[in-house]
Amino acid sequence: MPALCRAAVAAFCLLILSASLALAQASGPAPGPSSAQDAKPKPAPAQAAPAPEPAAKKGDEAAVKKTPVAVDHDDADPVGARLAYRIKELLGRSSLMTPTNKDEKKLVIVLKTKEEFPGRPNLCSIYSVSWLFSSREGALKYFLAAEAGIVDASGVDQTAEALLGRTDKLASTYGYLF
Repeated sequence: MPALCRAAVAAFCLLILSASLALAQASGPAPGPSSAQDAKPKPAPAQAAPAPEPAAKKGDEAAVKKTPVAVDHDDADPVGARLAYRIKELLGRSSLMTPTNKDEKKLVIVLKTKEEFPGRPNLCSIYSVSWLFSSREGALKYFLAAEAGIVDASGVDQTAEALLGRTDKLASTYGYLF
């Protein structure tokens, strides 16, 4: 089942990437230079040369528009630590979000975990996740959403992917804050 979820997430990311590239190519050349090409055939090659530069700038803007996300976890239970590490690892590979610790506008994932059974630490963990928006360090953070659950050692990957999926949904819902 986790392999199927990973495949679905990978397919979704590829779909989003191809759609954003198609949109960048469709809106890349401005209408002004194309009408100038029709009116003046000789200056058109000179104007056509700089056209790839704005397309490259749009690609850079797409990279800049990745949602910055910070993960805050300081608990010591083994399964919870694996969950936090897996979230950070997937976040680093994401094409939609980027991990950050900078003083900037960002989403903050606050992850609190505890052993479900104190006598058996490697069995399961209970977790609580809060998503916050931070405009800068030292400023009041705004609460966006929360979730709680139980994760076992075999479900860490699936839970991490689900939490990042919810993070992406919140980033698109509250994107106007960035």
